Amino acid sequence: MAETDNEADRPKVLIVDDVRANLVAFKAVLSKLPVEPVTASSGHEALALLLRHEFAAILLDVQMPEMDGYETARLIGDHASEHPVPIIFITAGDRSEAREFAGYETGAIDYLFKPVDDRLLVSKVRVLVELFEHRRRLQESARSLSQLNSQLSSLLRGVNEGIVGLTRDGRIDFVNPSACRLLGAAPAGLWRRPIVDRFSAELRLRVGEDFAASPMARRASDDGVYRESEARFVTVGNDYVPVQFSLSAIESAGEPTSGSSYVLVFQDISDQLRVQAMLRQQAEHDELTGLPNRLVFRRTLDECVSDKRRRDRGFCLLYLDLDNFKPVNDEHGHDAGDALLRNLSWQMSRALRQDDLLARIGGDEFVVVLRDTEALDEACRVAAKLVDAVALPFALDGVELSVGVSIGVARYPDHGGDAEELIRSADAAMYAAKADSEQSVVVASEC
Repeated sequence: MAETDNEADRPKVLIVDDVRANLVAFKAVLSKLPVEPVTASSGHEALALLLRHEFAAILLDVQMPEMDGYETARLIGDHASEHPVPIIFITAGDRSEAREFAGYETGAIDYLFKPVDDRLLVSKVRVLVELFEHRRRLQESARSLSQLNSQLSSLLRGVNEGIVGLTRDGRIDFVNPSACRLLGAAPAGLWRRPIVDRFSAELRLRVGEDFAASPMARRASDDGVYRESEARFVTVGNDYVPVQFSLSAIESAGEPTSGSSYVLVFQDISDQLRVQAMLRQQAEHDELTGLPNRLVFRRTLDECVSDKRRRDRGFCLLYLDLDNFKPVNDEHGHDAGDALLRNLSWQMSRALRQDDLLARIGGDEFVVVLRDTEALDEACRVAAKLVDAVALPFALDGVELSVGVSIGVARYPDHGGDAEELIRSADAAMYAAKADSEQSVVVASEC
């Protein structure tokens, strides 16, 4: 009958004796144990079996023809692996101390004398089998741990995130390849160096001189993890890398008084920030001209009103509407109109100061927030420059295109105590300018 998995996995015990009756008897005794008895009738046969099987113990008869037990034990010892198989000599000979020592010198661990007490034999073999099983479990655990370490090592090598192990005082004691790549250094260049050396000045200032006492480390120790969504690390070549990172605390197993160590996981967010900037640009700027859109204009205007109200200061708003722009679209097509708008936006931007905001809020409508202009006469001079900029001719495919502009000027707080009122005043002044063919610029108080 085929062996079951449990039977096949039982520890093997080798019984060596040249007398078949003894082999049968010992095998019957060992049947009381969860072992698989294997028999050999000579030393040569025993050595051959040792090459094919792993044994928990060997019961070895001393007195055998051709090769006695002592010689067999010596040869077994000569070919022993890292873990020699324990040998129990079984003998019917004399019990002299000299013979016992001779046996121990060959590698035996014990003697049993014939006639063998069955209970004593079972007891001794049971202990050896338990030791063998324990060693086998340890070996299996070691293999599993080695495999796990190998898998973990592969994982750490393969991830894109930088992983840094830190001592309690913030010194680097482990780096994975991604961390080395992102920080621009070999492991030897980072080993035992303070992690704060790789922090930006702002981050280093928040950490302070004592890493373990820093808010970052305390949060990691108290809550298990500390996170920052955006910070900057410094490479060994002194380049800045925008990162997001987490710092996790790990209690030292078996060392309750040694405090915590940490794992820092970080990743380069340069691409993420570029995408965010691109999306922000698209959300806040006019697609055709690249100028700030209505959203940015309203935010800027609200900020100016709040700031000037707090400081008891004023500023001016210009509302612009192009004259005769529709005929350009009707006569030359929308592509020509788009080209003209892009050119006018560029010309008007050149006429303004860096702190002034020019925004496109409609098809041919623009606004200018003069943040630092309080005087109406100065605002009117800026408006006049814009009129001249718009009047510059623009040639497209040999055709000269030109339009005019009507501008309404309003001052905070004279013409409006809030953003809405100020816009209405500037808009009304613009329509007054459009209705008056003699004027391109009208101040809100004059209409």
